[in-house]
This record gives sequence, C-alpha cells and structure tokens, in this order.
Amino acid sequence: MTRDQAFSLAKVFGAKPKNWVTKQTDYLVVGLIETALGEEPITKKLLTGTPTISERDFLDWCQARLAQWSRSLGG
Repeated sequence: MTRDQAFSLAKVFGAKPKNWVTKQTDYLVVGLIETALGEEPITKKLLTGTPTISERDFLDWCQARLAQWSRSLGG
C-alpha cells in the first residue's frame, strides 16, 4: 500500500500518523525497503530505537479494530 493509504487507514482507526519519528512515536510501520544488491536496507528512522511493526501487522491491527467496532455495534 502507499503511504497515503496507510495514513488514511491509521486515521480511520484512531491512530495519529506522522511523517517523522519523535520520542512520542509508539510504532514505526515498515513496508518493503528497496535497495541495490548488497546495500543495507537502513534508513535513519530505523536507527531511532522506535519499535517497528510490519505492514502485515499494521493491517492485522486495522482488522482487529474493525472487529472491535463491529462487536460494539452488536454485529
């Protein structure tokens, strides 16, 4: 998914997505990082020590939030 799509989903489910990492950042969602052969897939954001989750884990979280909402509506 694109960054804009991820931001939209995160907002719908109550998260506050940002384009930067700060001490208040809870999780960094990490998608595919394309690199040249032999090049390390590191960005400065990954070096901050902020906990990371995969794009799949992010989608699982979205699905869990949706299920939670559905249960609260009696569905």
